[in-house]
Amino acid sequence: MEFSLVRTMFNKLLKALRINKPPATFSHIDPAGSRRIEPFSLMSDGIMIKGKIFFPVNKPDMLYPTIIICHGIPGSGTPRPANDQGYEALAEQFTSLGLAAVIFNFRGCGDSGGDFDMMGWARDLRMVLDKILNTPFVDPTRIVLVGFSGGGAAAINVSADNSNVYSLAVVGTPSSFEIFKKDVYAIIDDFKERGIIRDPNFPKDPQKWEQGFVEIEPRKWISYFKGKSLLIMHGDDDELIPLEQARELYSHAPAGVTHLEIIPDGRHRLRLDKRCLVSLENWCLESLGWKR
Repeated sequence: MEFSLVRTMFNKLLKALRINKPPATFSHIDPAGSRRIEPFSLMSDGIMIKGKIFFPVNKPDMLYPTIIICHGIPGSGTPRPANDQGYEALAEQFTSLGLAAVIFNFRGCGDSGGDFDMMGWARDLRMVLDKILNTPFVDPTRIVLVGFSGGGAAAINVSADNSNVYSLAVVGTPSSFEIFKKDVYAIIDDFKERGIIRDPNFPKDPQKWEQGFVEIEPRKWISYFKGKSLLIMHGDDDELIPLEQARELYSHAPAGVTHLEIIPDGRHRLRLDKRCLVSLENWCLESLGWKR
């Protein structure tokens, strides 16, 4: 009964704050450093997942379209530069546009618990999406997923069966995981060295764990996307995921809503390429019908 009362009150708050048509732009965004940041944690398959929600102002007073950022598999591509400020900097950049932004660590990564598991990442994202959909001051009708590399694979999988995803952008994302078609024990050892498999006895069933890469193949799921806009971005000099995989993804994606953008001389870690950031911002604002 208490839960029903809380749910009723939350729904009334949503109704009171809802904006049927998003504003063309925001007139007020607080300076960086003074915007509201809310840490959160949740359980996924009994594993603690931790993240943060960034708001464009210190005291939210409306429903904000929200970007959920999905990081890639740690240790992929070139080494991380010393000046890389991470995904928090990207979240701050989105909030400077007037959006709310979410970052979190998939299982096996950062402050979250557990061990790396590709299908487990999709389940983690589903739990995060459900959490954000029920967070005050988040517009549940305008949720945008932005996934990088392996995080893009999880985002495509989740978007295939969840109508709450308004738009989706994937950056440097493979169409399949054929790159991992080698000795499964060699893969596991590699991920242990990266620190994303922490339990020496994980996985209990290596073959079943390996099958997760086949089950989540983005080329199998991207055609089921039902949102407003889908962006596939890839560098033509990606040292890890060949450009042909982006073209394959595009060939399977729904026509009319999908755009393929190729960054000349772009490497795998496109998040650090200013051209990528500008394109992501422009695409996001355009899909929402906004102006800078």
